Amino acid sequence: MIPLKIETLLDGRVVEQDCVEYKKGWSPSDTIHTMCAYANDFNNSNGGYIVIGVDTKYGRPLLPPAGIEPDKLDLVQQEIVQYCNLIEPRYLPRTEIIEYQGQSLIYLWCSAGNNGPFKAPVDVYSKNKEERRKEYWIKPLSVTTMAKGEELNELFEKFKSVPFDDRIEPRATMDDIRRAHLEDFLRGSGSALAPQISKRPIEDLLIALEVANETDIGIDIRNIGLLVFSDHPQKFIPYAQVELVHFHSRLAEAGDFTEKIFTGPIQEQVRGALGYIKSMILEEKVVKVTGQAEALRFFNYPYEALEEALVNAVSHKSYLFRDPVEIRLYIDKIKIINYPGPEKYINMEKFRKGEAVSRRYRNRRIGEFLKEIDLSEQKSTGITKILNALERNGSPLPEFETDEEGRNYLETTIYIHEGFDVIDSSSVNGGINGGINGGISINETLTEKEYKLIEIIMSEPEVTASELASMTGIAGRTIERMIKTLKEKQVLARVGSKKTGHWEVRQK
Repeated sequence: MIPLKIETLLDGRVVEQDCVEYKKGWSPSDTIHTMCAYANDFNNSNGGYIVIGVDTKYGRPLLPPAGIEPDKLDLVQQEIVQYCNLIEPRYLPRTEIIEYQGQSLIYLWCSAGNNGPFKAPVDVYSKNKEERRKEYWIKPLSVTTMAKGEELNELFEKFKSVPFDDRIEPRATMDDIRRAHLEDFLRGSGSALAPQISKRPIEDLLIALEVANETDIGIDIRNIGLLVFSDHPQKFIPYAQVELVHFHSRLAEAGDFTEKIFTGPIQEQVRGALGYIKSMILEEKVVKVTGQAEALRFFNYPYEALEEALVNAVSHKSYLFRDPVEIRLYIDKIKIINYPGPEKYINMEKFRKGEAVSRRYRNRRIGEFLKEIDLSEQKSTGITKILNALERNGSPLPEFETDEEGRNYLETTIYIHEGFDVIDSSSVNGGINGGINGGISINETLTEKEYKLIEIIMSEPEVTASELASMTGIAGRTIERMIKTLKEKQVLARVGSKKTGHWEVRQK
């Protein structure tokens, strides 16, 4: 439902005239340009309104309205959706059919877009390539025009400068905010607002936290408000969730796993996933050392490292991407994956050492809120905290993997403490010696991952690289590098073509 009543709009006393456009009839190209301009919100007025079926005189609506013939209403609505699909990125206004003074009107609310800038064809009908070209449309005053030169630069900077978590979600209403989550946060963070919980309306508290804006017609809720105070943030932000897969066998065989999806406020997603790991995975071992009074104590995985890795993933993923944060629990490692990876300007060698400092943050507000409830540390300290926690526990170094060219993902791997290692390398080597090539002897020193890869290949010689990645949980690019290394060591060879051939394990 559009929040501003049509009577208020046509009266013209509340909304600025450059935020409303009247059209006597349905004119696709002209209307799409206006939608695109409102979505780009060049003047930061939070979009605007279009009324189809009303003529104007001197910029004012002429009443009674001309209206739209009832038998054309469905067709116009269908064409609105059809031509909106030509806007890039895709954009749809909120649409209503309104009866006013005996006439049917189409009423459109074109709120400011989140993931622009937006562009649309010069002529939606034309088959001429030049006229079908797409331009960026703006309304610097009351006229819709193409953005050029400095205006175009300013438009791009506008969208670049506002992080996703701080943008308005025009579809959200106060019904999407749960007061209990807000109160839990205020008490848990020790906020100065906590004593005022029972005295102030929820709208005031949201505005004070800067997760909502007060407007002439109500409250505009920002994405950060939905992410931390809504039961269903994924209603507006698809896949704003954490997905966990717990593999119960060494080879991560199909069917032998447990899946969990954690939804709700992002802080509860983090706590829920960590709670599962804590109850189902984490173990402490006490080892008595001869001649030493104190026993050695260590965990299979230090909780602090896992907590920081997951919080980093939730804080730094792009919520514009339709990808959840992923956790994969194997019997010898835990992988946490978020999309995309670190910004391209970040040096990955420094990143892996905890020395990289970010110049800008994808989700500044998320980091601030998680820090308030002690789920996050100060900026640029997450990797250092992971490294320190692993060192204190005596755990192996982690791996931080991304595709260097695109930085499309970040895969953080935390390995099990060697005191809990369930991989029996000797039995794997024995399997190789008694395998498909008749008891060969491999004199190469192989890594644990390479042994695992060889074992799978021996049991399934026709397995593909992508299947190996799926079965082991190792990234595809890493699998390809491992295969190349095994070939160079003359341990592995491919017989036949990629599609119909098979692998052979050979003696050097």
